[in-house]
Amino acid sequence: MGDKREELLRQLWTAQDEAYDLMCEYDSLPHHYGENILYQAEGHIIDLIAAYPGITITDLGNILKKTPSACSQIVRKLKEKGWVEQTRNRDNNRQFNLKLTESGQKVYEDHLEFNRYCQSETFGMLAGFSSEELEHHVMVQRKINEAYQGDVRRSRERFLKSEASRNE
Repeated sequence: MGDKREELLRQLWTAQDEAYDLMCEYDSLPHHYGENILYQAEGHIIDLIAAYPGITITDLGNILKKTPSACSQIVRKLKEKGWVEQTRNRDNNRQFNLKLTESGQKVYEDHLEFNRYCQSETFGMLAGFSSEELEHHVMVQRKINEAYQGDVRRSRERFLKSEASRNE
């Protein structure tokens, strides 16, 4: 591999690490959506409940790849804020269906507006790139995502093997 290519790949690796760190920091901070303050995880759950009225905590966990317990904790906080309500599922007494309250719907709309603003700002910053440059970036990012998916799959497999051998 040429020195220039090797350096570009290292710069890409460093940029990915920096992006990951920034996204983690961003997700850990509360954000103002209109008059309300939410964490990203709360916003994601509000978005899903708005998109799928009647969704269950189990469904949320499956979509978000989180445990039902983690989703349940966030839903509990959203209920305490008066943004989400639960009703018992008529077909399965052990499950509860979720929907947004009127104030929860307002939070959802404010969250959408905030996302549109962020997207507009980012798209404005990318305005100087040609369509071809953006297409190349998308192709590279997708390939990097494939590498991450492979890392996740291998890590899960190793973890499951170590758990299985520990339980024998």
